Amino acid sequence: MIPQQKNRKSKFIFVYILLLIFITSINNKNFYNKELFSKNLIFEVNGLSYVDNQKLKRDLININKDNIFKLDKNELSNRINENNLVFTFIAKKDYPNKVNIQISKAKYFGKIYRNGQLYIIGSNGKLINYDADSMKDLPYFYGKFKIEEFLKFSNVVNNVGLKTKDISSFYFFPSGRWDIKFKDGLLLKLPNTDLINVLSKALLFKNNQNFSNLKIIDLRIKNRIISNEW
Repeated sequence: MIPQQKNRKSKFIFVYILLLIFITSINNKNFYNKELFSKNLIFEVNGLSYVDNQKLKRDLININKDNIFKLDKNELSNRINENNLVFTFIAKKDYPNKVNIQISKAKYFGKIYRNGQLYIIGSNGKLINYDADSMKDLPYFYGKFKIEEFLKFSNVVNNVGLKTKDISSFYFFPSGRWDIKFKDGLLLKLPNTDLINVLSKALLFKNNQNFSNLKIIDLRIKNRIISNEW
């Protein structure tokens, strides 16, 4: 065989072997990654009680979870927020096949009757199943209000530092305003607007010993305080 032809043949064989090795390596790598990331997802839930964590994990079983890259964020968010105990949450992917979910639980804000049944109303505005131990010191809510109206009012209550343990009940009126009945018997009548400012001033009166005998503080008229003593 002519030396030049022999050299060409050797080079061809060498290149062929390298190409074969390269293709085989890619196929093996793709196969490995496919096997690695196609495992069913594992959801780890924390932030609630053990029982409620496990319940939420069961609720996520039917979610599309063949692959961590195909996980639908909206579907996951909707499924988590269907749980009325959830206030906020953070979900983080932990490759190759785990999703860690940290729940911030809704606080118990009060108790309310709906359709003849007693519920807890959470700080997220959602109704939570009755829990006798947790409901002991919670105030009652009366009236038909929307979630948005409740959330707006609960933010006011939190901002002024009003403690729900001191309150007997909240009353919502069709006009959009609220009354607050304290456990010491004081009734506070609020206007529709400027609630933070008005409620802050009302609490100054309530906490002043000189006005400890008040039974009604009426703040419905702007720039006027109408009171009634025992």
